[in-house]
Amino acid sequence: MLNFSRRQFLAASAAGVVTSVAAGGLSGCATRSGKTGIKRLAPPTNAQLQLLFYADTHAQWQSVYAHPAANHLGPMSLLGQAPYLTEQNRLATLGLQANPVAASWLTAQGARQQVQRFSNNELSKMGGYAVLAQALAEKREAFGVDASLTLEGGQCWNGSGLSSMTAGRYGPLSSHWLGAEVRVASEEAVLWPNNLAQLYRDFKRPVLTAEQPISYLTKAGVKIAVVGSVNPWQQFPQGFDEQDWLAGLQAHIKTAAKSASLVILLCDAGTNPSLWLSTQLEGVDVILSSRGQDLWPQPVRVQSNSGKAIPVCFAGSQGQGFVELQLTAEGDNWQLAMQYQPLFTQVEPAQAAVAQQITQLRAAYAGWLDQPLAKTPDWLYRRDVLAGSWDQIIAEALKTTGADLTLAPGLRHGLALPPGAVITRDHLLSLTAGYSAKVFNLPANRSELQSRLEVGADQLLSDDWFLHSSEDLPRLTGSHFVLRYQALAGQRISELEWPVASTSEKVRVAGWSTHYQNQARSAEQIEGIALWQLLENWLKTQPNDWQLPAIEQPSLAFVDGHPGWHPEALL
Repeated sequence: MLNFSRRQFLAASAAGVVTSVAAGGLSGCATRSGKTGIKRLAPPTNAQLQLLFYADTHAQWQSVYAHPAANHLGPMSLLGQAPYLTEQNRLATLGLQANPVAASWLTAQGARQQVQRFSNNELSKMGGYAVLAQALAEKREAFGVDASLTLEGGQCWNGSGLSSMTAGRYGPLSSHWLGAEVRVASEEAVLWPNNLAQLYRDFKRPVLTAEQPISYLTKAGVKIAVVGSVNPWQQFPQGFDEQDWLAGLQAHIKTAAKSASLVILLCDAGTNPSLWLSTQLEGVDVILSSRGQDLWPQPVRVQSNSGKAIPVCFAGSQGQGFVELQLTAEGDNWQLAMQYQPLFTQVEPAQAAVAQQITQLRAAYAGWLDQPLAKTPDWLYRRDVLAGSWDQIIAEALKTTGADLTLAPGLRHGLALPPGAVITRDHLLSLTAGYSAKVFNLPANRSELQSRLEVGADQLLSDDWFLHSSEDLPRLTGSHFVLRYQALAGQRISELEWPVASTSEKVRVAGWSTHYQNQARSAEQIEGIALWQLLENWLKTQPNDWQLPAIEQPSLAFVDGHPGWHPEALL
């Protein structure tokens, strides 16, 4: 047991990750920008503001186990830059190689070691809305409520079993717990369109949508404009032209800058699209990114031809922490200092009123959601560029439908669980983020399957960053292929094994994502069953001493010794 006080523990956890950048100077958004002619109000002399930002909480009101991605592979042009770094390089880049506390929320290996070290869970869980609410309230009070603005990124009303069962009914209330003053529209528009108007009325504060993308506020005498960018794949489900998308956003920013001294982009487009926008937009001081579920405890400023990339902030997921930004006016620009605040449940105070409401609101559903189904023989996790152990369990359940192969998206939702933990229905529902996730079984030949894998690889690895859909590589089981990292688009998937002699012969492929169903009208739904139900049925057939199946994943052709990624980083 560590003999850390709360102050000592948090100081050790966050050591070395406070960073300052000149936000306005980097973004090119001083009083006048040469490229677009954007004019913006000058900030009051010596003005100071605090921004508090959280995102991708997945409506996880209770504390969770951390398990960051061990392998985080992105476009070649971004490798070696945050957040695309190996576990070892993440810590080295931040000067935290010898800090086991920081490693526990920055690396999968560190998270595993912490749980092993604290078998009584004293320091092994993070977040929870009662803790998050208290920490945010303390920050606002310490800085001054009138000078503090709390912003909510995307995917905060969906992702838990309770949010699925109640169609997001308690999303607005949970945002009020956390003090959100502005939020960006997200998955609720797709999941619960019939309830959407009421949900937004219940929120009672600005929700940034494609139709109403700007909100104006005043804090400490500073006029602030918050511009929202919803997920472009949600806004344009049939596909979109990136230049039209960019032009639309730039027009909103130009309008916002006419009435504001500070312009914030609250972007629910995902990691790579946010980074792309940071190199293309003018007139923005900082981008707060969600949907990618990535965490980096410093502002990320990617290399760009202009040298004026806007700083981008990533707040992680599941309410494990939040970003604090302090901004100080310097002439026409802003000096920005960022610190990520990790929240270890057992050393942070919880807001008693929120904890009580959580217990009360879950009570009607807790017996069903918390139904024990099995115990984990080893770590269950989702985030990994190749495949996680949760994905393999999904594949094993899908195989029971009589499929030859299984194919699923590299979805990043799902709660990590350590060995010996109890698996519940709530855990299974969290794996699909609230979507109905109906299981299907369809015929496909080798060419069709390879084409689907190429699309997934292109979205993950393309240097057209705006294509990234905030998913990892598609998960294929029952076959094997090689991912050629440096190959051109359409040529990254090779040596795809086929279970029958003729590659033109079709085999049965089972899955659950609409990504694949929409490509074939011949898809056959498995009568009345959703993925969580199939998973529950499979778990109930396992013996008490069951073992995790070996994780099936592709081979990788890579650049030996590349600073951003290397197979030796695999756990």
